[in-house]
Amino acid sequence: MKRWFLLLSTIPAIAAPAQSPIRLSAWYWLNAAPREEWERDFRHMADLGFTHTALCWGFDSAAWVLRPDDTREALRGCRRAGLGAYLVMWHPEHNSLPRKPEFQQVDVAGQLRFSFNTFHRGWRATQWKQYLQTLARLCVKEPGFAGYIFDDSFMIGSVGQFSGGGGKPEQQFVSYGPDDRRRFGKEPPQRPGAPGWDDWVAARASWWEEWARNTVRFIREIDPHPEHEIYVEDGDWALSQAARDATGIDYRRVSGPLDAVGAYSMPRWDDSPDSRRKAVENTRRVLETTRAAVGPGKRIIYTFWVANILELRKPGPATHPTWDEIREICETALGMGIRHLDMYGYRIGDYVATAEDWPARRPPSKGAYRLADPYPGKHLWDRPALHAPLRDYLHALREGRR
Repeated sequence: MKRWFLLLSTIPAIAAPAQSPIRLSAWYWLNAAPREEWERDFRHMADLGFTHTALCWGFDSAAWVLRPDDTREALRGCRRAGLGAYLVMWHPEHNSLPRKPEFQQVDVAGQLRFSFNTFHRGWRATQWKQYLQTLARLCVKEPGFAGYIFDDSFMIGSVGQFSGGGGKPEQQFVSYGPDDRRRFGKEPPQRPGAPGWDDWVAARASWWEEWARNTVRFIREIDPHPEHEIYVEDGDWALSQAARDATGIDYRRVSGPLDAVGAYSMPRWDDSPDSRRKAVENTRRVLETTRAAVGPGKRIIYTFWVANILELRKPGPATHPTWDEIREICETALGMGIRHLDMYGYRIGDYVATAEDWPARRPPSKGAYRLADPYPGKHLWDRPALHAPLRDYLHALREGRR
């Protein structure tokens, strides 16, 4: 193991200064557990050493405003357990906000998409603002509340999950509707290299920045407290040139109004000799790329999967990540200056849904909800062999003994 420590000791710091208070969080799907088990799980998370949790309703990121009593109970349960709670309150498709065709995305073929057109100023000034401010009013006075998470806002992989459609990502994703044509001032190009493509990318980059500024302003009109963080995270793909072409996203510009950003990674552990090395190298690459994208001053929150994507749908308990594999990712990120480690996740359900079964799987506006088909033996809550070393490690981090 010494070679791992030698490797980590050479990694340059790229993030917040070391004196920043450390935060340790893990994702928790409320509908992956019966309501009566929430607080028990929160107390176990706190006992393990987590300082915060990222709460989520699987299949409906907007369920917070539909189930306000559950929102308050979850926040207060976290508070009683000694955890701060972030709410994962946006996903471009997994939300139950009512669809209006004029506010939905249109792809290059003129096909209406299920996702909202976040560039549409009319949508942001009405439905988006109302949703954000309704949620902010629910949370602003709750002492356990820590902040707002916007999940997968820019990720091509999520778009079209329900609506299908062909073509390349840059042809599928957003901005080919009447409002976009009007704002761009001419017919948008359809593929990289076409005349006017650079102008099209630049226009959408400015629209994303406008979205971020509007979003922060709408929340801060109700919740002015800077300790309630507003942050966006997406898969590390969103940092690529392919993402820039597909969506127009410029991470530095869109992150400017936000308190923090993240690009999450999904290590793929197996029994091969170089599996652990690849996971560490991927963590370094993601963090270096994120820092280069957002600039030197922006706070980075690093989320990584502690469920092994290669084993999620295989029978039997997971064999990876081992405790040493989790620790190596943590040490890599900490060695690069990260002060908020976020793990996906503590208790999570099956996240894949089709257009046909999604309405039945999302939580209803009131009453009992369907459990989100947990993956047995794949996440932290039911991998007890990880608990003792994780507890020792996280408490040592919090106490400055590492």
